[in-house]
Amino acid sequence: MGMNGGSQSIVDTRVLAWCLARENDPVAALRQYDRMRRPAVNAIVLANRNLGPEAIIARAEAHGGPLPAGQADKIATDYRRLAQATAAQVNTRPSWTVQHRATDPAR
Repeated sequence: MGMNGGSQSIVDTRVLAWCLARENDPVAALRQYDRMRRPAVNAIVLANRNLGPEAIIARAEAHGGPLPAGQADKIATDYRRLAQATAAQVNTRPSWTVQHRATDPAR
């Protein structure tokens, strides 16, 4: 449910790589990753138990046709916000790019 499992897996991979690159201790890196991702992932899982954005289809079916003006947009917008996937959230969050750490004095 939620149609964003692939997107979340990409975010998870970027965050995990970022944590591992910034931390010398892999266990500490995994703990940091868990602290960073668990709240968002838990919220998405709980929303998906209530159909996530698929609620639009279920409510339209129960309604017997298209939802009243604005309801589908609200459901979709609320889910995008929850998944941290609104245009503003995506375009203003810090980059997960790892800066090169010079370990070789010749570099």
